[in-house]
Amino acid sequence: MNNITAISFVFAVFMISTSQLIFAESDQDKLSFASSLEETLGHFWALEQNLDEKNAELALVHATHPVAELYDSMKPILQASDPALDSQVQTILMNLGQKATTTVSRDQAQQAIDDAKEIVSIARQTVVGSELSNDSDFKINLMKILLQTSIAEYHEAVSDGVIGEMAEFQDGSAFVWRSQQIFDEVKSDLPEHEVEEIEELYTGLHDAYDNRADPADVETIAGGIIHEIDEILGLESEDADLIVYVDTIKSLLTQAKTEYANGNTDLALSLATKAYLDNFEFLEAPLVQAGQQELMEKVETNMRIELRDMIKNGAPSSEVNQKIDVIISDMDIVQVSVPEFGTVAMMILAIAIISIIAVTAKTKMIPKF
Repeated sequence: MNNITAISFVFAVFMISTSQLIFAESDQDKLSFASSLEETLGHFWALEQNLDEKNAELALVHATHPVAELYDSMKPILQASDPALDSQVQTILMNLGQKATTTVSRDQAQQAIDDAKEIVSIARQTVVGSELSNDSDFKINLMKILLQTSIAEYHEAVSDGVIGEMAEFQDGSAFVWRSQQIFDEVKSDLPEHEVEEIEELYTGLHDAYDNRADPADVETIAGGIIHEIDEILGLESEDADLIVYVDTIKSLLTQAKTEYANGNTDLALSLATKAYLDNFEFLEAPLVQAGQQELMEKVETNMRIELRDMIKNGAPSSEVNQKIDVIISDMDIVQVSVPEFGTVAMMILAIAIISIIAVTAKTKMIPKF
């Protein structure tokens, strides 16, 4: 695990422990309980896919995981809320492995799954309650937990572009699916800009699964969604050393230049994506707070959209280099625009402006065909 991946992993672990802090202490157990229900629904979805494909082995895995792995975490709060319901949940989940199989008709199996979905809904209403279950902040915290769990599952499942553990791969995929289902339920209540970015990130995350991407890339993309959620919840750390993000962006983009010139397009794209998702995302809010909305939007567009599109579309190395030079020059301006960076010599700003003028002039001199 490299330094950047390690930092993002530690951040993810930290945030899963702090994701509950926005709720009263009495609601923390409900969030944990609800997350187990959401994972259970993810397993039901994976079960349905495997039944459709007549994969008996994996169907059994997802039919039994809810009772084998999740029920024990739900049992104490179920018993405290309604002992009779606890018994009913346990019975239905235990029987699912025998009722939802490839040895019965697909309709019979679906009826067993639908019965299990119904008991999950009843358990949600009984333990969590309607008001909290429909709270947008509560729901997007569930998204975070599902995505964080999916990252861990994918790390276990995929190595060198090969799925070594199919059950874990399907777990990760199911939890991503369920998190997106929740997102679709609440996105009308969320800020438009964050919704747009989350939708784009989900597309990238599904593509990463389809392409059996490196686990670090999946972690980066899922982490991007988690970061957007943190922005919505106002959970971003104010103590982060923002200058580290600037330096890391410059380093990653410089590496991307080299890799793209050497024909390593996928690696260059990965480096550019990490520069944005793992780093610039954390500078957006401070820039807006510093009155630099226009600068933030310019860098975001150049980095998130234009540079990545150029790499994806196989643009000439010279053009990619020029775009990266513009972004790096803008990062020098970012560095002196946010108060948290501390006192920085104005010479840096002057050099940055001169560099931008030089790059712009150079770009204009290139003939267009």
